[in-house]
Order: sequence, then C-alpha cells, then structure tokens
Amino acid sequence: MKLNETALTVEQLNNYAKALLENDERLHSVRVQGELSGFKRHSSGHLYFTLKDEAAAISCVMFRSSAASLRFSPSDGLRVVVTGSVSIFVKDGKYQLYVNTMREAGEGELYRRFLELKDKLEREGLFERKRPIPFLPKCVGIVTSETGAALHDILTVTKRRFPKMNVLFAPAQVQGPTAPQSMIDAIRLQEKCGKADVLIVGRGGGSYEDLSCFNDEALARAIFASPIPVISAVGHEVDFTIADFAADMRAPTPSAAAELAVPEYEALRSGIADMRFKMDQIARQGLSNAEKQLALLRSSAALSKPATLIDKKRSDLRQLIVSMENSIQAAMAAAYAKTDTLTEKMKALNPFAVLARGYAIVRNEHGEPVVNAAAVAAGDRLELTLSGGRVAAKAESVELTEKE
Repeated sequence: MKLNETALTVEQLNNYAKALLENDERLHSVRVQGELSGFKRHSSGHLYFTLKDEAAAISCVMFRSSAASLRFSPSDGLRVVVTGSVSIFVKDGKYQLYVNTMREAGEGELYRRFLELKDKLEREGLFERKRPIPFLPKCVGIVTSETGAALHDILTVTKRRFPKMNVLFAPAQVQGPTAPQSMIDAIRLQEKCGKADVLIVGRGGGSYEDLSCFNDEALARAIFASPIPVISAVGHEVDFTIADFAADMRAPTPSAAAELAVPEYEALRSGIADMRFKMDQIARQGLSNAEKQLALLRSSAALSKPATLIDKKRSDLRQLIVSMENSIQAAMAAAYAKTDTLTEKMKALNPFAVLARGYAIVRNEHGEPVVNAAAVAAGDRLELTLSGGRVAAKAESVELTEKE
C-alpha cells in the first residue's frame, strides 16, 4: 500500500498505523508507571482501564489469562507499574496498551532485589537439590504464626487425612523485618528437637510486601541447610518466593502443603487390605501348585516302585563301569604299542649300537670330532672310540678320496 495514493480507507489507515507500532521492537515490551483510572472488570474476565499521570493518559486492556496472575485487587487511584505492548484496535482506531503484568508501584524495588537474589543463589546451586518428602512421616513439623490461618488450615487437613499424626509446632513471625530471623530460629529449634521428619514453613496469603520476608537470603540458606526436608507453603498460588526455590518442595497454600506431607489414613488402610488380599491369593495359589506337584511325585515310579528304579540305576552303573574298563584297556594297549615303536626308533638312533657294527668315532687332540679326512694331517694324534673302549692313535699318512 502506498501512502501517496488518492485516498485510503479508514481500515487501511488503521492497519498501517498498527503495523508501524507492532514492527517497533521497543514497543513489544514496555514498562509504564501511572495511576489507574476508570477501572472496569468485564464479565469475560478482561480488565479495561486508563493509565494516567499529570500530563497524559493511555487506554489499557488486560486479558483474562494475564489478569489471573494478579496478586492484588486493582482500583481507581492506585499507582501501578505495568508491562505490555502498544498497538491499535483497528475497529475503532483506538491506540492502547495491551498489559501482560501489573504490580503495585511500591513493588518495583522489592521485585528487583528478588530477581538479583534469585540469580545469585541459583548460581550457587541452592535451588538444585530436591530431597524426597517421606511417604509416611512419624511427625510433621510446622513453622508459621500461631495466630494466622495457616496453622489452622494445616492442622485441619492433617487431622482429616491422618487423625493420629504427630505434629510439632514452632511458632514464628511471618511478616515484617524480624520475620526471617524468627523463622530461622524456629527451623533450628525443630532441627534440635529432632522429632520431625518433614517441615512445613509458610503462611497464608497477603500482599507482595507481606510475603517479602520469604525472599530473605539467610532464610533461604537456613532452609537449604536444614537436615529435615522442607515444604515451602507461602499462600500465593501465582508467584514464587526465594523460600519456594530453596525448599525441597513448593506448595501453593498451607492446606496443599499438609496434603503433600501427610498421607491419607483410609487410603493407606485400603491399600494394605488390597495388598493383604493379593498376598493371600498368591499364597493360596502357591499352596495349590505345591499340592499338585506333590501328587505328581507320589504317583511317579521313583516313589511308588523305588526298588525298580534302584535296579535300573544299578544296571546302568554296571554298563557304565564295563564301558569305562574297555575304554581304559584300549587306551593302555595303544599306549604300549606306541612306546614299543618309540623304543625301537631310539635303539636305531643310538650311536653306540652303530659302533658295535665296526664303526668308530674319531676325535683330534683337542677332543673335537673329525668328520672329514681333509681335516687330518700326517702325524696328527687321534682318539678312536670303539665298541669296547678308546684307542690313542697317530696318523701315519692321509689319503683323500676324489670327490664325485
């Protein structure tokens, strides 16, 4: 579409303006601070309002999917910080901000510190270890306020699920500047007592500022260092706290934490009954199979006619002995024959047997064998080994035969 055309339709103009805004990456995610005005919550769940300051205003819409994450109730006059994207609603040409997140203005600094601490502890590995929660704890430890609803909710759920479950409560402050150290002291008290198999640390819902004590670094390290597995139960289903990341398990509410920590007694009883029934069935089936096997053995020849079986085994043994004796005799005969043959060969190779036939072994004065007449000169002293002994001799003359 060219802007220098004679005329544009209104829709074309609005679409063009919308494209300009949506193609600007800086407007894809902007953070804006202002005061809420004309706030309306539609039956569909969408939120419509104006964000204004002393000099300007902008229309805003927050769709139901994003509005579900709000942790406070927006109202006119409240200062907030929102993030979203800028666009134009083509139908009426309305320029507006499509809001994804909204926080009260005072939360900005808290949230920044939260992100910095989260990044630091995550790099240290404090969020990686997740120990399993005991399936059937003997005692559940609770760290929360003694006056809050969280304690009541946890005890109510625990009693409903497992009426005889042991509970050990360590009271702590869960709001305000002294709350982190109070919770740390309560956790350490539970550790020192040594009775709890799992700890529930948390409180009921509240504003972001109320829950900020659970974003304390020392508290996160105390949770990580606890030898008892910890369930974090900060009563806010949408947002996570640093304590949630450091804990072995996170529950959205104290009641949910009790559900995770305490098994259901009746379900356990039912499960045990089912297992007992299955074990009984397996035992009965095993007994039936054993009885069938026993009956089969009783009807076998080995038990009904043992003498016959013994006679057969005895006959088989005799045949095996005879076969072994024949094999041994054959092997010995072959060995004797081979020995005789080797003896005759050794006799034939015996040099002294050759001497008996009139041959002699000739050595020079150095004791070296003389194997050729060319190695002897007239006058050389020789030693002759004959069949009956040795003879010293002297070569009078040497006569060489012609080579063929």
